[in-house]
Amino acid sequence: MRVDTWSYDACYKPATTAVRRAVTSGPNLLHLALIALALPCVRFTLNEARHRALPRLRLYAPPLLAVACAVVFLGIDLGAKAPLWRVGLLAVAGFAMGAIRGFTLRLEVDHDFQKVRLPRARGSFMIALALLGAVLLEVGGAFAGEPATALRQLASEIAVACAAMLTGRALAIRVRWNRAPYVNLRRA
Repeated sequence: MRVDTWSYDACYKPATTAVRRAVTSGPNLLHLALIALALPCVRFTLNEARHRALPRLRLYAPPLLAVACAVVFLGIDLGAKAPLWRVGLLAVAGFAMGAIRGFTLRLEVDHDFQKVRLPRARGSFMIALALLGAVLLEVGGAFAGEPATALRQLASEIAVACAAMLTGRALAIRVRWNRAPYVNLRRA
């Protein structure tokens, strides 16, 4: 007669894999959070694409929303045991590309009212649309199930790159803000 002895793997391993599958397999509340973060990001960058004068704090809203979205994506990916070295590499590359774009943009700054206008700044709107596309890819992959795991991994990498680009761009614009020449941006 065989007596089973207690083991860690027998007690805890099935539970953790079941929890991991529950977080990453189907649609859940995290997907609603992703949509709730990506849509305002697109809305805030739309004002930049329309060449409107933006207050200083409005310039920081899209990067903050995109970073929050990327953190939610990373929360989903950590449950799936995805490799983080690719995510880090994409974050560094995206930050560098965003910083280069932020340093090469033409700025029109009204120092009296702390407003900035970014002519030819359609890039942030396109990045926000790519972030929204990544969110929709993640949600669609959640509904598709196991066959779409590679697409879901790609969606999280796209989201991290987009968040890093928007963050690098906003920080570069902030660095250039004080040295930019004065332009009157008030409506006459």
